Amino acid sequence: MSSITTSTTVGSISSSSYMGQYTGITSDTIDQLLQSDELRKTVIQNKIDKINTKAQAWTDISTRLSNLTSKLDVLQDEATYQTKKVTSSDDTIATISGTSDSMEGSYDLVVKQLATASKITGGVVSKADGTTKISTKDALGYSGKLTITNGATDGSDTALTVEIDVKATDSLKDIANAINNAKDPSDSTGTKGAGLKATIVNNQLVVSSEEMGDRTLTIGGDLKDSLGFANSQTTRGQSSKFTLDGIEMERNTNTPTDVVDGVTFTLKKADPTKTITLGLTNDTDKELSAVKDFVSQYNSVMSFLSEKMDVGDPSKSDNTTGALAGDSTLISLQSKLQSTVLGGKSVNGVSASTLGLSVDRNGTLSLDETKFKAQLAKNPNAVKDFFFVDTSSKYSTEKTGTGYTADFKAVIDRYTSTKSGSEGVISLRKSSYQSEIKDYNKQIERITEQIATKRARYVTMFTNLDTAIGNLQSQFSYFQSQNSSSNS
Repeated sequence: MSSITTSTTVGSISSSSYMGQYTGITSDTIDQLLQSDELRKTVIQNKIDKINTKAQAWTDISTRLSNLTSKLDVLQDEATYQTKKVTSSDDTIATISGTSDSMEGSYDLVVKQLATASKITGGVVSKADGTTKISTKDALGYSGKLTITNGATDGSDTALTVEIDVKATDSLKDIANAINNAKDPSDSTGTKGAGLKATIVNNQLVVSSEEMGDRTLTIGGDLKDSLGFANSQTTRGQSSKFTLDGIEMERNTNTPTDVVDGVTFTLKKADPTKTITLGLTNDTDKELSAVKDFVSQYNSVMSFLSEKMDVGDPSKSDNTTGALAGDSTLISLQSKLQSTVLGGKSVNGVSASTLGLSVDRNGTLSLDETKFKAQLAKNPNAVKDFFFVDTSSKYSTEKTGTGYTADFKAVIDRYTSTKSGSEGVISLRKSSYQSEIKDYNKQIERITEQIATKRARYVTMFTNLDTAIGNLQSQFSYFQSQNSSSNS
């Protein structure tokens, strides 16, 4: 219990009194007098708590909708569709791979010869001062030019000559890097490489053609001898030779891509005595998994929306309702999602229902995997186009398109968008909540100030009352004592 000390003087008598000493009114009494004002604060704080509960519910809904969007993104990804399963009876000899457009197939392959690159190996390089034991990073002291000409031996292309400028401060490593970075002098854009590759082995420069097969490499320039190419060794490249389903073929690469449309064969080892089998089949697992993930997340979202809208059992005294029970905005969102999930424009006979998507009486979405796989086997491109057709321009920074997933994301975006100027329903709703909370907090501040003012007034008033009563009692005691003395 708090008390206020006051001092009074009656004639020559001084006394001290405390609030409540005579009236019995204490701080607890004042608290009781201010209870109605404190109750006003409590009522307003309860409103704030309810708004925060609603705001958190919308935040959780937004998170779940974003998770649903990520599942839709997978269904829009080109890599989800028509991926391939590959097999090889001996992957040490060769393997196979395909694009989304490649056809299924099985191929018999015999690798007779691997392709190799033509190369020139120079001699050991020493420094200009005669030093032979050097590091690849040591400056050689030579300055001049090194020219390299590269062309097909059979004359099937135009020979290309590059000129390397060498400075006295350059090392073997600098020269090798300059060869690797050399550009085709006939390319006006300056972006096309010269097709040369240089390595350093035992302080010897080895220059090879990036394109495999029999090619003619020649070294010239005034630094030819200084850089070890006076007595160089030339190794002629060769083409790969193989038979595919009995057809003899030859290519200047070990990864031919022009044999079967959309298919790449990777040749690893030659064995003319062995026939291996390579297989390429459509992999539907990735598409099936993507749709199942979407179905699962959709059901999770709808279950959460129902939980937040639940009115419970109003007949029960302890009934508990969802944080957003009766919210028309949430009811509208649920309705839009329900109408979209079985919608979408049919593409060549492919629709949500023919893919096996259905909703039961409780609103739960399910997928008939047998139906889905049958549609994939029948027309995989139509399935892909049903879900999404990319219409983005070449230079677009955002993906745009049409189809089932685009329609679904458009509905979600109207609620979850946070872009300035085009905020979604949830963002606007939460801004409104913040504005309400701000106003309520101002009301609490005003009531708090009013309570403080009232409390101070009550303290002063009751303290003065106690002081007055104390003074009267002192005076009464004084008169009594004077009266007794007079009678005596």
